Amino acid sequence: MTLMECCQVPVVSVPPETPVFDVAAIMAEQNVGSVVVVENKKPVGIVTDRDITVRVTAHGLDPKKIPARTVMTADLLVLAGTTGLYEALEAIRKKGVRRVPVVDEHGALTGIITVDDIIRLLAAEMEGIAAVIRAGTPVI
Repeated sequence: MTLMECCQVPVVSVPPETPVFDVAAIMAEQNVGSVVVVENKKPVGIVTDRDITVRVTAHGLDPKKIPARTVMTADLLVLAGTTGLYEALEAIRKKGVRRVPVVDEHGALTGIITVDDIIRLLAAEMEGIAAVIRAGTPVI
């Protein structure tokens, strides 16, 4: 299974100069915990609800005056939509991230996958395997 087959689409995204106040409003409206910061259709960063709390609110900064670019995490792990699920999981483990933008062959944002998404997918796969094993187990 490739990332494009299991990632979340569409992705909530904002331009880098979007004020953090607006980013928070978009997150609340869309019921998401993060937004991808996009420039020329390509992911350049990610802002999470924790980033807003720790980098803006905790310092008493005005979220209407701070752009997303200032608080985003720019050191992204970005994976191609053609990446396999297990390869993605290994990359996520090595990088130590929870959210990964998924891009097309031109580097344009096409989706996002989270560790939670992968855990749900793996759990469903394991349940399917368990069902096969149960079906083949003789009744005593």
